[in-house]
Amino acid sequence: MRLIPLYGLLAAVTMFPAHATPWQFDWDWAISGQNHQRQNSDFIQPRYDSTSHIDGLLDVQIGYGQWSGLFALYSQDIYQSQPQGWFEHVDSQWIVRELAWQGDVDIGQHNVDLSLGKIRLDYGVSYGYRPLDMFKPYRQNPIGLSVEEGATIATVSQFDAHGEWSLLYTNSHWSDTDVDAFDEANQQQGVGLRRYGQINQHEYQLIAYYDDVRHGALGGSWVSVIGDAWEFHSEALWQHKSIGYAWPNSQYQSVEIKEQGNAWQALAGFTYTSMGGHSLIGEYWYDSRAWSHNEWQQAKRRANTLQSSPLTAPIAMSYAQGLNHYNLTQHSLMLHWSWDAEAWLQWQSNTHWHWLSDITPKLDLLIAPQDGGVIATQWLTYQWIDTGEASVDLEFTARFLTGNSNSAYAQINDHRTLVFTIKGKF
Repeated sequence: MRLIPLYGLLAAVTMFPAHATPWQFDWDWAISGQNHQRQNSDFIQPRYDSTSHIDGLLDVQIGYGQWSGLFALYSQDIYQSQPQGWFEHVDSQWIVRELAWQGDVDIGQHNVDLSLGKIRLDYGVSYGYRPLDMFKPYRQNPIGLSVEEGATIATVSQFDAHGEWSLLYTNSHWSDTDVDAFDEANQQQGVGLRRYGQINQHEYQLIAYYDDVRHGALGGSWVSVIGDAWEFHSEALWQHKSIGYAWPNSQYQSVEIKEQGNAWQALAGFTYTSMGGHSLIGEYWYDSRAWSHNEWQQAKRRANTLQSSPLTAPIAMSYAQGLNHYNLTQHSLMLHWSWDAEAWLQWQSNTHWHWLSDITPKLDLLIAPQDGGVIATQWLTYQWIDTGEASVDLEFTARFLTGNSNSAYAQINDHRTLVFTIKGKF
């Protein structure tokens, strides 16, 4: 993983003087119960029609001087319904999500900011998908508990009158959680240059990056704020090489991970916020790395043929690996709605509705316009306790796979997922 040079830099920067600062601790905890209603697909027939499990997460954020760290104890399957049992199949992991030194030093007549360590580094500006989240991508639209780790990075940044210049080194191989074959194949290390700037009510980024997976990438973003209600954003990334699940040459060969040619990702969207607290986000994005509509239809036809024989059924299952891509379809449309009731209540004279200030509803619709697939997700969060020093929230989440039964989304074996989460801070 080539981490020795980085740790040498970490040791060196700690010799710079730092202000004496007491230790700071912030704790977060969560317990989540999930129920999955399964469905058959053309590729896989699940063993159980329904499964349930309970997970737990304890996070602690520690700060001392110019050092900061975020650590997690993540326990999966505290309870599992298939096979049924408490604590019999629990998988607990101690995860270093972030651990870094951040400060500034003088180099000649210039003062520069340094960041060294394991940090979440994401330059994306969008909601549903972020093409510029290019170093260690977030899970897309997770429900339940999710533990995101940073990449090993070293950045040198300098500010001027119009923005910021940054030199970056990143390495995504340090992972304390289990990664699947696709994520492992996409682990990279490389160097790059980033420019961030502001022009009146507009922000832009330009990124040039080279690593041992993409062999060259160029990206950028643009954000414009129009008035008090509207915001428009866009971002795009081109890469010279990409890695994905490639189609086999023969019908009787399995789908495998292979290096592929250049790839494009592009997104455009808007945000509208009303005085009544309603927020609407609309986004469309394209990802050339995902399978096309015709490829998904051909995969289903091949799988149906292969499923007819026990000898070829495992080959049919290999086509389900196309669901592991960062985007399942090349074309995607996201609609998001949320409501901040406090913004609405400030215009109301009737105090009977003040209890709504503790409730936050949200709704996502992820649509595949080419084949009519839809993933609908709703959240309902209730702030149960808030003392200023501690808080407890209750959250109910429901996700449904609907739309065209012939769509790529219909190949996901989770037809319906219900999640109840209790989480808090202290």
